[in-house]
Amino acid sequence: MRNQSLGSNIGALLRRCKKMETTMRGVGLPGFLACLPLALLAWQYALMLHQKNANIHRISRRILRWQGTVSQLSAHEYARTEFIDLDRKMRADIEGACDSMRTLRDLCADICEMFSVVGYQSAMLTRGRERFDATVREACRLSQSLIDQVDAHDRRALAIRQQLHAIEQAGEASAAAHAARAAAEA
Repeated sequence: MRNQSLGSNIGALLRRCKKMETTMRGVGLPGFLACLPLALLAWQYALMLHQKNANIHRISRRILRWQGTVSQLSAHEYARTEFIDLDRKMRADIEGACDSMRTLRDLCADICEMFSVVGYQSAMLTRGRERFDATVREACRLSQSLIDQVDAHDRRALAIRQQLHAIEQAGEASAAAHAARAAAEA
């Protein structure tokens, strides 16, 4: 619902700017001055896209650090079996973050399309959207890679735990058999 109201607010603002441009052209202002409100709005939105792009790029760097941490944990014997995402909350958090980034990307695409609908084309806005799309795609690819890495780690860790448990049970069974034999001989 929030995205729809945001989109309708931006759409209304764009329509007002377009109406202002038409009015300004009607009173004789040159085209480059008349389209200034739309150009400034596109410029402001391109700057917002640039900031969102930087934020998602920071998220990608964090994901890369998390991948390094999972690799390090997987390499240590003790940590290998201590870090297991049994309830899959880590996966859910990562997938939720990706869904949020995709939703934001879709909203940005809708807003860029609104500029086209009112007849305003901006190379800066187009490049910003393309960079933003690429950054979101890369962040989601890295996120999926992290999920795959955590899943692989969990499978290995659970196999190790099962193996340790089987060895422990065999040891207990052997000790019980030995105790029973010693009791029978006594």
